[in-house]
Amino acid sequence: MAAWQEKNKARNLSYLFLLLIVSISVFPMVGCISASPGIYQLFIAELNDSHVQFGYIGICSTIPKNGRVCKASLAYPPDQLAKELKLPIKVIQQVLALQHSVSLVLPAISAILIFLGFITSLFALSNGEKSAKSSRRWIAATRTFLWGAVGFAFAAAYLLTFSISAIEAIVPNSTTGQAVTRGTLLQFMQWVVFSVTAMYVITVHYRLHRVVKQVWESGILPMKDEPKPSTSPIPPTTAAPPATGANEGAATAQGSHDSNAQLV
Repeated sequence: MAAWQEKNKARNLSYLFLLLIVSISVFPMVGCISASPGIYQLFIAELNDSHVQFGYIGICSTIPKNGRVCKASLAYPPDQLAKELKLPIKVIQQVLALQHSVSLVLPAISAILIFLGFITSLFALSNGEKSAKSSRRWIAATRTFLWGAVGFAFAAAYLLTFSISAIEAIVPNSTTGQAVTRGTLLQFMQWVVFSVTAMYVITVHYRLHRVVKQVWESGILPMKDEPKPSTSPIPPTTAAPPATGANEGAATAQGSHDSNAQLV
């Protein structure tokens, strides 16, 4: 496969993973805010005695005569929710307490880091003329944001699984059986978000590796800093001038004259 074909394949694959992340991440967030088919099934847990389901920001109640009613819990106070969902205020307070035990911050931070990593990757992977220092900064920022997003996505999926298990342990079982039903579909989708996020980051990391390799080979971005030449002055030398041929002849003649004088 040619180099440009491999480059385009990695780029298209990373964009595909990014599109999947955006598409899949929306559904867990909007679970239980609408009675539309499929949306109300994305719940964290369901209280079987009260027939109440709750997600990250929504609550659904099954009313015998009116069917299913879903409301966003962030938009209404508890007393208004109790009136809209036809539920006792104590049940609403219990559901809100359980809902607040599941953190929405971790998925939100992961999404923000993915967005920041995508923006910085556009600069890191651009073909414009950049200095070595600028290239290093954009590449380092992209890796930091994206791998941080992977960590928060894993923490969000793990904390959701742990929180559902804790809810099952906290809520006592009723006489009719188990009091809490876990939302397996939302839990599964949260782990899918983590997996797709990891695949996206690995693909972008591979593209960054190719850029670093290319600039290393072109000499723009050296693998290590070269030592700077020394600027200290060199002390001058005081070597004696070499003897000339005339001086050597004069010294030889003087030596012969001294020898003749001694013989006389």
